[in-house]
Amino acid sequence: MIPSVIHVVTASNFCSQKAILRDYARFRVKGESYPGVIPVTDAITQGIVYFNVDELSLGQLDKFEGDLYERIRVRVENREKEMIDAQAYVIRSKYLGYLSRDAWDVGDFIKKDLKMFLMTYSGFPKNM
Repeated sequence: MIPSVIHVVTASNFCSQKAILRDYARFRVKGESYPGVIPVTDAITQGIVYFNVDELSLGQLDKFEGDLYERIRVRVENREKEMIDAQAYVIRSKYLGYLSRDAWDVGDFIKKDLKMFLMTYSGFPKNM
């Protein structure tokens, strides 16, 4: 959702655009500042789709997201209202109890937590 986080994890910058993921909702992970996405009928989640993400960067993102999340294929709606293929990290069903009932707000995260989050993960291992 935040290009600077993608950059910290992958050491790359990707073209991106806003997109909508339908039938998924985003909640705060209990005790954390970051979110988890799960299937929820009729929900709409605003996000960003990144283009031409290479395999090395996908591997880095998989490591960063860890076992809590799984990367799945989804269809998202771009700003032109076109449906495009994408991938999203969603909470694995065995970890649903890790989510709070609090909706996660990207604006609040940027204001309150982004700086510390980036500092925490600035040393994330690259290319391992």
